[in-house]
Amino acid sequence: MVRIAPFKGIRYNTEIVDPGDVTSPPYDVISPADRMYFHDRHPKNAVRLILGLDMPHDTPSDNRFTRASAYFSEWMAEGTLVQDPKPAVYAYEQHFTLCGKPKTVRGIVSLVKLHEYSEGVILPHENTLPRPKSDLSRLLKATDVNLDSVYALYPDREHKVDAILERVAVTAPAEEVIDRQNVRHRLWTIDDESDIDVITKTLEDKPAVIADGHHRYETALAYRNELRKKDGNTPGDKPYDYVMMTLVNVYSPDVTVWPTHRMVRGLPARTIDTLKQRLSEMFGVIPSSKERLAADMEARSGKFIGVCQQGQAYLVDLKDKAAGLDVLVLHEAILDGLLGIDEARIRQEANVSYTRDAGEAIDAVDSESCQIAFLLNSVELEVILSAARAGKTLPQKATYFYPKLLSGLIMRKIEW
Repeated sequence: MVRIAPFKGIRYNTEIVDPGDVTSPPYDVISPADRMYFHDRHPKNAVRLILGLDMPHDTPSDNRFTRASAYFSEWMAEGTLVQDPKPAVYAYEQHFTLCGKPKTVRGIVSLVKLHEYSEGVILPHENTLPRPKSDLSRLLKATDVNLDSVYALYPDREHKVDAILERVAVTAPAEEVIDRQNVRHRLWTIDDESDIDVITKTLEDKPAVIADGHHRYETALAYRNELRKKDGNTPGDKPYDYVMMTLVNVYSPDVTVWPTHRMVRGLPARTIDTLKQRLSEMFGVIPSSKERLAADMEARSGKFIGVCQQGQAYLVDLKDKAAGLDVLVLHEAILDGLLGIDEARIRQEANVSYTRDAGEAIDAVDSESCQIAFLLNSVELEVILSAARAGKTLPQKATYFYPKLLSGLIMRKIEW
């Protein structure tokens, strides 16, 4: 099912720059302050490619997308960026500490052939918002480069690929970076044909579920379709038929998924004031407080949603009266059914914003920058995989995979 291919990766030249100075988080988790921080950290930081600054003098022919293209070409020409001499796949490792416990996640970076979701080969696990895709499309067309990798999960109970990654991980890496969250990122080149053959055969009968990077994948798919039409749909594989992807085994024990909480604003006061009563008519309601709410959620297994409003906080107990994942119940029965925030308004980002920090969501209620905070628990990886294979997508920002892939560690020019 999944068809992979090696490629000539493009990486920063460690004889010229320190990778720690020029790599950055991916564009979708960079705050405005981070954007300036990484822009100022080094004149060749990857943020200038993935999320450059907008300038007052920008024009259709001179803007952050055209500047990204110019930077990339300049850095390649001067040797700041170098392309590997032969095609390879890459082993990628993230090592971090969570709740005092060391954790390691390993994956393969390769090209993966693009498929429409309807083909059942590459599957989404959540819906997407239109605005990020528009910016990514402009960037991809300007650069013709996969600047970031799609992050996907595949099922391999036998851990055949993991065995290769474990063997490679005892050797010296080609790149190593410790980021601002103290996550160590390491990258190795795998060009041994027998290893690549094992990886290819292990993945070819399996689907892949996108964990992070739905926007990147859908942008690459649209770009492929546009170029196919321009080329007259000529037969044979083209470079634009593939996208750079990092593939991680869903059965890796240290893959970490955090929930993303919802903050609601812009609703009539009466709608807010009557919410608790209407919820109690549908579900169980358990009193809590804003100080205990996050801990109460964490202490309970099963199906609960935490709710914080001005002057009150409580848990909504879903387990006896609601089928489906908590985040689906929240969106379908509560946001849409009780609050009138339907999918169209969600996509317009009219009433709902998101955070992975429960404290931030509760503080937003206190400061009156939002009216209600809804706290969620994490979705289990196997639930994500089975839901995607059953054709069920979660609402956008249902999950937050941690750590994020590092931008600038490896890139790929869309060419053979």
